Formats: sequence, structure tokens, C-alpha cells
Amino acid sequence: MRLNPDHLLTFAAVVQFGGISAAASARNLTQPAVSNQLKHLQDSVGEVLYRRKGRGIVLTSAGEALHRYARQVEHALRETEAFAEGLRGLETGEVRVAASQSIAGYVLPPVLVAFRRGYPGVEVLVETQNSRQVLARLQGYDLGLIERPLEGRAPADFQPTVLEHDEIMLVARRDDPVLQEEVIDLSSLMDRPLIWREAGSGTREVVEEAFRQAGLEPRINITLSGVASVLEAVRQGVGIGFTSSLSLRHERELLAARSLQPPLHRPLILLAPATASTAARTFMEFLNQHIHDGIAGPH
Repeated sequence: MRLNPDHLLTFAAVVQFGGISAAASARNLTQPAVSNQLKHLQDSVGEVLYRRKGRGIVLTSAGEALHRYARQVEHALRETEAFAEGLRGLETGEVRVAASQSIAGYVLPPVLVAFRRGYPGVEVLVETQNSRQVLARLQGYDLGLIERPLEGRAPADFQPTVLEHDEIMLVARRDDPVLQEEVIDLSSLMDRPLIWREAGSGTREVVEEAFRQAGLEPRINITLSGVASVLEAVRQGVGIGFTSSLSLRHERELLAARSLQPPLHRPLILLAPATASTAARTFMEFLNQHIHDGIAGPH
């Protein structure tokens, strides 16, 4: 029986997103439709491809082998779409971007406005995640943007480009005594209530590593998801936190920031496949140029 390419693409999506529900959303299908396609695919192959485990799946040996071919079909389709898109020019197109929170909230907005003026037919879809989530789900997007050192964790078919460097700073209410020092030593924070980002945050990982390098074990007084939550908790006097210098551009009324000693810098990294579409390549070049021109990114 001849295999249906759509069924292979659905199978690849189920493996990529870890379950039928997430794959259905990514493929714009219903869950019964995804289950039906998987059943037809297994019938065509004549082998069990996966087994359910909780809400996810575990591939059999036959499923792992078929998944490699399904990825090749997916890759070939993307190359074909990129070719067709190039023939159309950039009158239409779509760029799917997974971006960490600081980049999505403070770097991309002015870039998106300017890009829209130049390429009104190209839709840029941005999904905000933390840096660890971006890396884990990168295969489902055209581009990824993270704010952390890579340390060899990028997928093999994605190439990293450092766009700029950002500084992580301590942030506190303007009436907090910690601000009496212009530069803050980490050891002086051991008895202070600290507000942390969620696990997987690039900001948290850099700060945690700095404490480890200093031989210090700080308390985690409160953990919050997202930059905005940390800033609001600081405003309310819950404690002091750590955040990207990007997020502090408009915080002038209640909050102030200080550099840490040693200074904590991390790269803003763009991740893109070698087979990126014409629209994705154009957006990459646009973003890179705008950051270097100082329209977006750290100042």
C-alpha cells in the first residue's frame, strides 16, 4: 500500500510535539483526524509505530526508523515551499518565530513595525517562551531567538548567529538600601529576599551560574514566570530580582537597577536552518540590521 505523505507529516508532528493533542493544534487538525491518520499509517506499514505513555507516546524500533524518513519528507516539503516562495518574491509569506520573553517583549516590537511597512504581505508570527522551551521546540519554527549561551545545545540543522550582548542587572525599588552601592557584589545578597524567574529562563540560568562560580548558595524566596511578574513583585516590595537590561528601558518611576560584580553578560542568539525560506531569510537580515543600527536591542 502506498504511503500518504500527509500521514508521514502528521506522524513527524506527533513525535516533535510529544502527543496527539499538540500535533493536532500544530497541523490544524482535530484529534480524531490525527488518530485516524496514524492508524492508516500503521496499517500501511504493517508495524506498530508507537505506544501510548501517559499523555505522550513512546516510539517502537519501527517507529524510530520511520520517523527518520518522515523528517526527510518534512524537510523536502520545506525546501519546496521555500523555492515556490522565492518564485513569488515577497508579496506573501509567513515567518514563524519562537522568541524568549525579553527578546519578544523588548527587541522585536520596533522591528516588527518597521518590517510590516516594508513587507506588508509577509506575516510574522511570534510565540513567546523561555529560552529552554525555544530550544526544545525549535523544529516547529522558522527561526528561534534566545538569550543565553548555547553550549552546544542547538539542533544540528540550525545555525546560531550572535546578534548582540545583553546585561543581566539587579532590580529593586528606588527606596531599597541595596541601591546605595553602584555595583552589587553577589555575596551582599545572601540575606536578601530574592525573586527568581522560572526554571528554563535564560536569565535565571546565568544568575545561578554566577552564584555557583562565586561558591554561594542563595535562597529562592519566590519564583515567578515571566519578566513582567518579576518586575511587578519588585514594585510591590516583595524583594529584589534579576532581569535583562532590555526590560528596564521604561522603568523609571519606582524601580532602579544596578550592575552586578562580576558583570553578567549573555548573548542574544538567532537560530536559523540552512534551508530557511526567503521570507525567513529576509526577516533575519532585517532584524540583524536593525539591532546593529541601534533601532532595537541593547543600548
